Amino acid sequence: MQPEQSSLDEQLKKQTQVRQSQVGTYVAIALASVLLVATGIAAYYFTTLEVQQQASTPTEAAGSAVEANEQHREQAQQAILAYEQQYQPLLARSQIQSFAPAKHQQATQAYELALQAFAQSQFREVETHLKHSIAMAEKLQKRWLEAADSWYQQAEQALTQQRPQEAQLYVQKLTAVNDQDTRIKELQQRIDGFAQQQHWWRVYQGALAERDVPKQVTALQQLVQVQPNRDELKQKLAAAQESLRQNQLSSAVEQAQQALQQQQLQQAQQAISRIAQLQGDKSTLALLKAQLAKQQRQLSTEQTRALLLQTSEQQQWQQVIRLAEQYLQQAPGDSTITALAARGREVLAAKQNLNVYLTRPQRLSDSSVRAQAEQALTRAQPLKPYSRDLARGIDTLRAHLKEMSTPVQITLLSDGETQVRIFGVERLGEFTEKTLPLLPGSYTIEGRRSGYVTVKEKLIVNSDSHSVSLTIACTKRI
Repeated sequence: MQPEQSSLDEQLKKQTQVRQSQVGTYVAIALASVLLVATGIAAYYFTTLEVQQQASTPTEAAGSAVEANEQHREQAQQAILAYEQQYQPLLARSQIQSFAPAKHQQATQAYELALQAFAQSQFREVETHLKHSIAMAEKLQKRWLEAADSWYQQAEQALTQQRPQEAQLYVQKLTAVNDQDTRIKELQQRIDGFAQQQHWWRVYQGALAERDVPKQVTALQQLVQVQPNRDELKQKLAAAQESLRQNQLSSAVEQAQQALQQQQLQQAQQAISRIAQLQGDKSTLALLKAQLAKQQRQLSTEQTRALLLQTSEQQQWQQVIRLAEQYLQQAPGDSTITALAARGREVLAAKQNLNVYLTRPQRLSDSSVRAQAEQALTRAQPLKPYSRDLARGIDTLRAHLKEMSTPVQITLLSDGETQVRIFGVERLGEFTEKTLPLLPGSYTIEGRRSGYVTVKEKLIVNSDSHSVSLTIACTKRI
C-alpha cells in the first residue's frame, strides 16, 4: 500500500500547486488594475475590491476540497486495511478457492477494483467495491461452513448406524473441504474404534470355534474396552472368565493330585496355593491340604538322614543346617545329625570371621588387628578339612599376615641437628642418615629443632616396597 499512498500524495501536491498558481494570477491582475486605474480613489477602491473577491473565493474553495479529499482517502485506506485483516486470510486459503472458484473470483475482483479506485483517488468507489467483495466473501464462507457441517452430520449419522466405511468416506469429504476442522480427529478415532471392534470380534469368533477360552477372554476384554456401553459384551466376558476360572481350577487340582502321588511336595504346595487363589471348592482344598500335611509328616527319616550325610560330604553346610533342623524336629535324639549341624554352624562362623580381615587386608598393618586375625586363624584351623572355601580363606589370610609381618628397610635423611622420632615406634634423635626396618603400615614422623618450626611427615610403607627413603629436617626458623 505504500507506493499507492505516495502516488496519491503526489497528485494532491500537484492539485495544490495548480490552485496556488491560480491565486498568483489573480493577484497579478489586481496589481495591473492598480497601475491602469489611477484616475481616482473611488475607481481604485471598487476595482481592488472586485479583484480581491475574485482571488479569495476560489482559494477557500480549493482548501476545503483538499481537506475533504484527504479525509475520504484516509477512510478508504482504513477500510482496505480492515478488509485485508478480516477477509484476505479467508480468501487466501486454497480450500476456499477450490470450493467455489467463481464466487471466489468475484470477491477477489471486487477487492482489486477497490484497490484500483483508491489508486485513482476515487475514494467513494472504494467503499462500494469493498462492500461488494465483503458480501461475496461472507456468502462464500457461509456456503463453505455449511458444506463442512453437512459432511460432518452425514459421518455422524453413519457412525450411529454402525457404518464405519461410509463414515470414512464422509470424513474424507470433510477433510477435502476443511482439513483444519477440529471435528475430524474425533470422527477418525471413532472410526478406528470400529476397525478394532471388527478385528477383535473376528478373534472372538475364531476363539469360539477353537474352544480357546483364554483367547475368548482376551478378545472380549478388548471389545468391552472399545464399546463399554454394550451390556451383552460384558455378560459374555463374565461367562468366559468364569469358564476360564473353572478350567484353571480343574488343571490345578489335577496337578496337585499328581504331585502328591509322586511325593513332589513342593509342586503339590504350589498347585494347592493356586487353587486357593482361584477360590476353589473349600472341601476339595481342605482334602488336598490334609493329604499334603500327611505326606510331609510321613517323610522318611532315613531319606532325610542320607541326604544330610551326602550334603555334608559335599560341604554344603548351609543346606546341611536347614535339613538338620527339619530332620531333628522328627528325630531329635540323633547325635550324628546334631553333630553335623553343629559343625556346619562352626564352619560358617569361621568363614564369616575370616572374611572380616580378607575383605580389608590393609587393616592388618595394625598390630592389634593382626593379633585378632591370628586368633581367628587358630579357631578356624581345626575346621579346615571340612570346607574347601574355609581352607582357601585360611591360606590367604596367612599370606596377608606374613606380608604385614615382614619388615621393610626404610632410609631416613636429616641434617644432623633435628630431633627425629616415629610416633608409636621410637625416638631416633639427631642423624644425617639412618636405616631401620618398619612393618607395612602408615607412620607419622616428626622433626623438632630449637628455634625452628616443627615438621611432620606421613610415611606409607607397603608390603611390596623394596626401598623407601624420606628426608625430614627443620629448616624454617620461627
